[in-house]
Amino acid sequence: MCSSSVSSHKRIKYGHEHAGYDTRREKPDPIRSHAGDDPGGHRGTGGGRIGRITETTGLTKSTVHNHLSTLRQEGYVVKDGEDYHLGLRFLQLGESARNYGPLFAFARSEVDAIAAETGELANLATRENGRGVYLYRTQGETEVQFSTDAGERHDLHCSATGKAMLAFAPQAVVDEVVRTHGLDPYTEHTITSREELESDLSSVREEQLALDLEEYEKGLRCIASPILNDDDHALGAVSLSGPAMKFTGEYFHEDLAEAVKSAANVISLNISRAEDTSY
Repeated sequence: MCSSSVSSHKRIKYGHEHAGYDTRREKPDPIRSHAGDDPGGHRGTGGGRIGRITETTGLTKSTVHNHLSTLRQEGYVVKDGEDYHLGLRFLQLGESARNYGPLFAFARSEVDAIAAETGELANLATRENGRGVYLYRTQGETEVQFSTDAGERHDLHCSATGKAMLAFAPQAVVDEVVRTHGLDPYTEHTITSREELESDLSSVREEQLALDLEEYEKGLRCIASPILNDDDHALGAVSLSGPAMKFTGEYFHEDLAEAVKSAANVISLNISRAEDTSY
């Protein structure tokens, strides 16, 4: 699955840091929609209708209609025939959330640079509520085409960015993540024991490099480095992703490792300097 072996008319789209589609993910559900994840009920694939939302949430039609009417008035939902879709007002909210804090502002140019330099998929992630969240993703010139959607969430124990952040988080945070989210197996390579996780995180601390060796998606690899504050706690992580057949040897362990470590270091230094001058 090396990018050079993929013809232009057979390009493959992938959806995560690990560049793969998570087949374990459930289809979008109006129950999650009611919780605020996607009021349309069909994230990225169409609209949601009042009948289905009513059926899956247990709310009355009048209650659902009232909620949707309010969301339409505020621009969060638009109606197309009988279907309701997310409105672009969420784009404004997403940009505001992404720009909160210094991470995105200082990291974007470095993530763009390593994507252009390597031709690979470059990712910027941070941690929220015990999971990883992509703030920014950009594609290099590799023939294998990846999704570059921001906002997607991923488990920390099986992703390179996740382990990079966990390794430089307080122990209480690691404990809470494991207790709340567990160590679910995604592939036969996924870390599923606390002992193995702690050993891996120890290595990440020594090298400031985290690897995803087909732990989230078979056939896909990722390498990441933490973005640290002055207390050596991770604000986020930057990574590169690609096919396992390509991400091997010196290219993977040296060239790409140096790229992500250098980018993370520059971002860390720039954030630190900006905070020093703000006082």
